[in-house]
Amino acid sequence: MNASMGLRPKWAVCLVAALSGLVAGSLPGCSGSGQQPAGGSGSKQVVAMLQSDRAQAADLTTSDIAELVGRAVAQAGGLDFIEDGQTVVLKPNLPTVYEDDGETLVSPPVNGISTDWRVAKAVADLVRGRNPTGKILVMEGSTFATSIAFAVLGYTSDNFGSSVDEFIALEGDSCTDTATTELEERTGRSGKRYWVNRRYLSADAIISIPTLATDAWAGIAGAVESLGIGATPAGQYASGTNPNDCTRAKIDHGSPGAIGAFIRDYYGIKPAAFVVVDALQGLEHGPVPALDHSGSYSYATSKKNMRLIVAGRNAVDVDTTLALVMKCEPKKVPHLTLLEADGLGTTDLAQITVLGKQVSDVAKPFASMQTEICPGK
Repeated sequence: MNASMGLRPKWAVCLVAALSGLVAGSLPGCSGSGQQPAGGSGSKQVVAMLQSDRAQAADLTTSDIAELVGRAVAQAGGLDFIEDGQTVVLKPNLPTVYEDDGETLVSPPVNGISTDWRVAKAVADLVRGRNPTGKILVMEGSTFATSIAFAVLGYTSDNFGSSVDEFIALEGDSCTDTATTELEERTGRSGKRYWVNRRYLSADAIISIPTLATDAWAGIAGAVESLGIGATPAGQYASGTNPNDCTRAKIDHGSPGAIGAFIRDYYGIKPAAFVVVDALQGLEHGPVPALDHSGSYSYATSKKNMRLIVAGRNAVDVDTTLALVMKCEPKKVPHLTLLEADGLGTTDLAQITVLGKQVSDVAKPFASMQTEICPGK
């Protein structure tokens, strides 16, 4: 170890260790910086949960966010699985509107609905540090035209610079683009066949960068749901004729069980290698708050001032932790329990090592349409 490392703050020392592939135990105080398996059955997984000291999520600066992301990634095991020359996909979650007296575009910073571009940029910078000559792709399939979502929400070359090579809309040319030339069919664990974007499928690693929110259909959003729905090519799973409407209406949203079965299948085709959660501004009544007819909630009242970044190598374990932070029941989330049965994670917090803030330190009730999963109290 370089002697000068002793002069750096502990988070920076741990981050250097994680990015250098050093074993956590070799550096005092750097718990969780050694390599961990991506699966859920081999050993206890680490989930890092760090909270800013700032009073409000809106107060966080770009450097604040980069520091939080860096520390969380280091504590959660680091990015030593990434090698130079690889292709790495960053998958944010980018809904673009809320519905208070009509649809309103969200503003980019810490809105709770979409992944703050500064969180994704911090992740991209860390990946580029390990992968200077490889390809880093931001890929998303918004419910609105993704090219517009990118522009509105700050996912631009001006903001990301050389840290990202391409911003790719998973729907192709439009939400009604049914061409399959850039897609491949793959079989899910249920035996059903699904269309997957070829470049997404061939990537060496997928990093899911979701938000902290409940979901009207699946109960909770999170890392798994963001890939299991948001990575689908809209032309194959949307049913509208509007080229800007990418809502996946062909996916059965009738119950948590129905949508959970789809998410389990689709996510299992290409699981995440790592997760970094933008939990700065949590959101109940997600994924897109709509004005309640009784007037009991709106977008403004649905936001939660959490100021958290959560990271881990296992998406199911991270989502289990997120569920409990929202006082939801992970064992009642069908896509999580199905993936747990597949051996891809756990819904048992006792099987997860949480570093930093504990669930009991930060938990708040988040309401959802699925009250059996998220009672909101």
